[in-house]
Amino acid sequence: MSRNTRNGRRLNATLRDRLRELLHSRHGVRMLFLRRVTAVALILIAGVTVLRPHPGSARTEVSILVAAEDLAAGTELTPEDVRTRTVPKELVPTGALSDTDAVRGRMLAAATRRGEFLTDVRLVGEASTRITTGHDDHAAVAIRPADPAVAGLIHPGREVDVIAAARSGQPDILAERAPVLVVHSAADEPAGTRPGARGQVIVVGLPQDRAAAVASAALTKAVTVTLR
Repeated sequence: MSRNTRNGRRLNATLRDRLRELLHSRHGVRMLFLRRVTAVALILIAGVTVLRPHPGSARTEVSILVAAEDLAAGTELTPEDVRTRTVPKELVPTGALSDTDAVRGRMLAAATRRGEFLTDVRLVGEASTRITTGHDDHAAVAIRPADPAVAGLIHPGREVDVIAAARSGQPDILAERAPVLVVHSAADEPAGTRPGARGQVIVVGLPQDRAAAVASAALTKAVTVTLR
């Protein structure tokens, strides 16, 4: 039989011929169907495996304190100044604070933006003093200069001499080359933020044996600083 004849029969095949051919080829159709079903099942299994969290991969979250608003350096914190935020543990910085009562009345060592994490070095105290001065035996002392304008001439990291007026008229040098930790002035306060303290405040780092004497003198005498 010629090729054209065979082609003609195929083109003019009756319904009975087509059914017979389909039955003869059902094994191949079944295998093709099974292959496709298997491929779809494998794709679905792979997708579920990727999306399903692996054992031990669940994130651990912790609660830490953040600034509730823009705060100026020198701000004495209240519970209204902070908010608690839950963040993944791996994003928590060293020294992060979580206790609201622990920051009550503490002074900010630097201006802080709303939502910024609060850590121990953000507050005037042992940690910030140690890092700024480079000495473990230094303490932070806050003084209010007799001349408020002097605060605008000083920046953190600069060294100053702390001087008190004496009855004899001669200046009483309370401390020399004290590194400045914090400078708070009205100009530092962004518009709309709560004032951090009344008037100008300068916080300096002093050796423990001088810190108490300077702090006491600053409460009873007019104190100023000279720039180095």
